[in-house]
Amino acid sequence: MRIGVRAHDFGRFASPKEQANAIKSAGFTCVQYAPAKAVEGVEHFDAITPKLLDDIQEGFNHHDVEITVLGCYIEPSLVDKDQRLDNVRIFCDNLSHAKRLGVSIVGTETTGLNIHASESEREAAYQRLLDSVMRMAEKAEAENVYIGIEPVAEHTLNTPAITRRLLDDVNSDNLKIIFDPVNLVLPHTMADQNKIFEEMFTLLGKEISVMHIKDADNQKAWRKIGDGVINYPLIFDWLKTHKPEIRLLREDAKKDSYKEDIAAMIRLSN
Repeated sequence: MRIGVRAHDFGRFASPKEQANAIKSAGFTCVQYAPAKAVEGVEHFDAITPKLLDDIQEGFNHHDVEITVLGCYIEPSLVDKDQRLDNVRIFCDNLSHAKRLGVSIVGTETTGLNIHASESEREAAYQRLLDSVMRMAEKAEAENVYIGIEPVAEHTLNTPAITRRLLDDVNSDNLKIIFDPVNLVLPHTMADQNKIFEEMFTLLGKEISVMHIKDADNQKAWRKIGDGVINYPLIFDWLKTHKPEIRLLREDAKKDSYKEDIAAMIRLSN
C-alpha cells in the first residue's frame, strides 16, 4: 500500500514542483490532485492549460510523487440539464488532462440529495446520474482512463447497492470506485458501519481502486486516524487480503498530524 494525501490540503502553490516537494517532505508519496484547488490563480477548470499540465507532471515526477487521482468534483445529477451537461463536459476535459499527465483515474462524487428524498425523487436523480456517467464512460473508454466515482450517504449515489446498480447499468470496465468509509455513514447509521462496509466489499470489492482515509466521531466530526470510531481494522484486514497495492489517500490532513497519520496508516497496513 502506498500512502498519500490530497494536494490541496497543503494549500495553493504557485509552483507544482514546490508543492510536490512539500508533500514528499511531509512523508507522503502519492496525491489526489485537483488543479482548481491546488494551484494559485487557477480558480476553475477552464483555466487549466497544457503548460500547467506539463508543469504539474514535471514537478511531481521530479520529486517522485505519484498523482494517483486527478480530482474533478462535478455535479452529475443536477436537475438543470444544461448545467448538468456542462459539468459532464468539464469531467470529460479532465479525462483528457489525465491522459496527458499519465494519471489513470479521474475522481468525482455525485450530487447532494436530501437523505429524506422520496423514492421517486431518488430514482429521478439516479436516472440523471446514469445519463451523465454513460457520457463520461464513453469518453473514458476513448482516452483509456478510468472514472473513479465515490458513493456518499448524503448524495445521489448513497449506498453500495445503488452503486452496484450504476456499475451494472453503465457496463464499462472504465468505471471504478473510490471508497471513503466516513462518507458512507451518517450519525444515525454509524452503529451499522460494519454491515455497510462488508456490503461494499461484497458488491464492489473488485472495482475499489482507491481509498480515501479519514476518521470521525459518532457525529462525523474530524478526528485523527485511529482516534475516531471508524472500524479501520476491519477495513484494512480486507485490504491486506484483496487490495495489497491500493493507494491510501489521507483526506483533511492537518499540518500538526501528518506524522501521526502516516504512522497510523502504516500500523493498520502491516
